[in-house]
Amino acid sequence: MHHTFTYRHSDLPPVRPEIQAQIVALDVQVADLILKSQGNYKELEQLAEILDNSLDNCELNLNSIRIIPDGSDSQHPDTISMKDLPIEQKQLIYSCSRTNSILMNLLSEITGQPCEQLAHNIGLQAAIHAKPVEDEEIEQFIENVMMPLTEKTQDNPQAKTHYVFKVLN
Repeated sequence: MHHTFTYRHSDLPPVRPEIQAQIVALDVQVADLILKSQGNYKELEQLAEILDNSLDNCELNLNSIRIIPDGSDSQHPDTISMKDLPIEQKQLIYSCSRTNSILMNLLSEITGQPCEQLAHNIGLQAAIHAKPVEDEEIEQFIENVMMPLTEKTQDNPQAKTHYVFKVLN
């Protein structure tokens, strides 16, 4: 995760009085709107959507701030693990891993080689041809090769996978 702001705990800026006043006024206005809209589904639905979007935006901004404890070394950020990823990224990793596992098992059956040997050989080939992957290449791959599956496919109307792969030319 990229942090735009980093503060030591003791250096966190205080809440400015003018912002505190606006927050209190917003709270009063929202409470008044909820009271006025009581019983009106469409008004409450629209208000909830606006507040939900505002909350998402606020949380996104909160996540851009890194707070480090006083006396800690800011050069060594906390370790981030896969547990910290959003569920969409976890689903993507799971989908790719599952697909690779299926393909490795099929390739093992076809070639008669154990999966471990195939993985070793593929790793060697990848290392030989490896070059640093640029962000643009990743973005192009996501845009042109992997597409979110928004409808069930013609070939498999029972498909439950979240991604479909295009055939590469």
